[in-house]
Amino acid sequence: MSLPAAIECDDALIVFEGPRRIRHQGVASFDLWPDAREAEEVRNRIESGRPILVILSGPQAEATVLTEQFAGAPPAFAVLVNAIARDLSPIPVPALDWLPNDVRERGLRFLRASMLRLRRTPALLCPALCLDERDAACPHVRFAHLSRVGGHTERELSLVVAYAFANVTPRYTTHTRTVRNQRSAEEER
Repeated sequence: MSLPAAIECDDALIVFEGPRRIRHQGVASFDLWPDAREAEEVRNRIESGRPILVILSGPQAEATVLTEQFAGAPPAFAVLVNAIARDLSPIPVPALDWLPNDVRERGLRFLRASMLRLRRTPALLCPALCLDERDAACPHVRFAHLSRVGGHTERELSLVVAYAFANVTPRYTTHTRTVRNQRSAEEER
């Protein structure tokens, strides 16, 4: 079973860009997130100013599947396959191809800059997650680059969402205070 490409966290949509966008729908069936309905939901969310946090892992991620599994993929999806090595087919997942061009370009610029920063910094000094600067034109879409792989709890993601979208909507300002109060109460124990 594959992990979902997108999850709701508080009022934000968190999208995990990369291999998680490939959905295994049976032995010989694959699909790429978002489908038409999900893409429409993302467009509506962007137009209405609802928060989206995109967690990036690289400029182009790949997922490897057995050739016989890939045989049942839809033709549009099959175009994405670059090469076949023995019985395995790497399936490229183009970064941010589901976003409007201006937002996609901003995300790709951030990804290139954060990758360069991470390459120049010793691993022990690299943050687990780099967050982009808020964009004045589209503050409700933020990008984060995940430099360390690991499990993320709902609480950790909730704290990142609260931090990333603080002051974007009144709800997050209240939620941030609630999380801080919970943290203070835990620290006092």
